[in-house]
Amino acid sequence: MRQNSPELAFKTITRAQFNKKDRKESIRILSERIAHNIRVTIETIKHCKEVGIKRYRLSCKLFPLLTDPTLKIQVEELPNYENIVSLLSQVGRTANLLEVNLSIHPDQFVVLGSNKDSVCEKSITELNFHAWVLDMCGMPQDYTCPINIHPSLSNFESPEKFINKLMNNFFRCDTGVKKRLVFENEDKGFWNCANLYEYFHQYMKHNFNFAFPLTFDNLHDEANPSLDEKGEKIDISKWFLKFYSTWNVEPVFHWSQAAEGTVRNHCKNLTKDPIDFGLDVTWEIEVKGKDKGFKHLLKKYRNI
Repeated sequence: MRQNSPELAFKTITRAQFNKKDRKESIRILSERIAHNIRVTIETIKHCKEVGIKRYRLSCKLFPLLTDPTLKIQVEELPNYENIVSLLSQVGRTANLLEVNLSIHPDQFVVLGSNKDSVCEKSITELNFHAWVLDMCGMPQDYTCPINIHPSLSNFESPEKFINKLMNNFFRCDTGVKKRLVFENEDKGFWNCANLYEYFHQYMKHNFNFAFPLTFDNLHDEANPSLDEKGEKIDISKWFLKFYSTWNVEPVFHWSQAAEGTVRNHCKNLTKDPIDFGLDVTWEIEVKGKDKGFKHLLKKYRNI
């Protein structure tokens, strides 16, 4: 879409650019760019409807610098705050009217179980802000509108201590986070499908009487497979079905393919269909080619 309409590209501002100007002027510029980004989001949701896409992942770049701990900018400080809130409400109304579901995927620096308390505090702030955005959009506080993150840490003393710290910080998050947060298997490190299921489902259920819905990512499973006792990769169907069972609503999973010559880099265009094993699941397609990457699926399922 942006190739044909470059004005629909997001606008950002770096910390260095922000600090070069008077704070009041920088906040004015930031505020205008945020409003622009939200308007672009509204048009993007309309475009999703036009091409048959039923789920859109809100960009975590909608609000540049708002959670930067060194700048201490409060969203209410923005001069067009009321307009921004109104635009976010319009995002939700547009999505609901056009039946395009929403989700969000914060950056990988969000690590609730980090060894560094400062990272944990920043992660809580980041997640709370994303939940606020979804709330302002009028999105339900449930897993139909998930906030998806990675565990993102493998250098821990033990997985049990990591989970215990993660859960302590999770319970400090706002309600909008606690009712939406889900975790996905990773493309390297400890958190493959087997370990994610064991600790984020079984261990948590036993110790916290709580378990997160788990997002199955097929490319991550290929790059970081779970192995059986013979050292062979466990079939995709096992983890699809196990992760499926952790949801109380239609699951939101991730599908992609590796770019040629790589193991974990996302391809530009899809050539293989997601596998649903006869069950209802929403696939978020992760490809570099965006619209072009959906042509294979649209031709099959809409016969265009």
